[in-house]
Amino acid sequence: MRHAITLTFLSLCAFGGKTFAADAPAAPESGDSFSAGIGLAYVPEYAGAEKRRVLPLPILERTYSNGVFLSTQRGIGYQTKAGDFTLSAALGYDGGREDHKKNYFSGSDALHGMGKIEGSALAVLSAGYQLGSIGLGFTTKQNLSHRDYGNSYTFSANTALYSDSTDQIGFGMSATYGDRKHMQTYFGVTANQSQLSGYRQYTAKAGFENVTAGINWNHVLDANWSVNSGLGINRLTSDAADSPLTKRKTTPMLMTALIYKF
Repeated sequence: MRHAITLTFLSLCAFGGKTFAADAPAAPESGDSFSAGIGLAYVPEYAGAEKRRVLPLPILERTYSNGVFLSTQRGIGYQTKAGDFTLSAALGYDGGREDHKKNYFSGSDALHGMGKIEGSALAVLSAGYQLGSIGLGFTTKQNLSHRDYGNSYTFSANTALYSDSTDQIGFGMSATYGDRKHMQTYFGVTANQSQLSGYRQYTAKAGFENVTAGINWNHVLDANWSVNSGLGINRLTSDAADSPLTKRKTTPMLMTALIYKF
């Protein structure tokens, strides 16, 4: 479930000085910009996995003054402001899930017999609103190429804790709701999957999949270079927590990245 772990975790850390849990779009910049960097993230092999691993995270983002953006984080899309709201629409990608450890970077042997979840295109629609010192956000990921995989909806809030010319520290939290198809795809076990994997049959209903909270720290090195780091906790809830695939309900997550902005 790559989009719910590595890519979402990267968006929660939100490089560029935003706070942890900034799932909604940041305010558009006034001109063109380009950011590039490399990071590392410590995450579970899949949502609910016992084992964890360190993954490399390439970061590339090109933004234009007309609102268009190209990003390894957010996909390909358009962003604008409408009054106090920041809105964006993008085409993204979910890498799916392997049912065996394909290599160090992909899959888990704990999912043997569950079958592969194919990668799929996503429509990612986001809205953000600044309420005083608190940023509120909503993001939905609508599955385009595999409608039977379902959709998810994330609500978030974040606030700055400290800020000066070189350091910005923020706190944020988010909650993700999955529809019935989404929850069954990632946490359910059909009769056939039960026979092949040994897990008991399980039907996952629609509900809140997880809640996340954490701290983000952006440290500016000079006019171009910065280091962005995030430390968070992800807690699976409702039917995701009760799934036989879930070995650990609570998972720590850590990410750090060195970023150069042109």
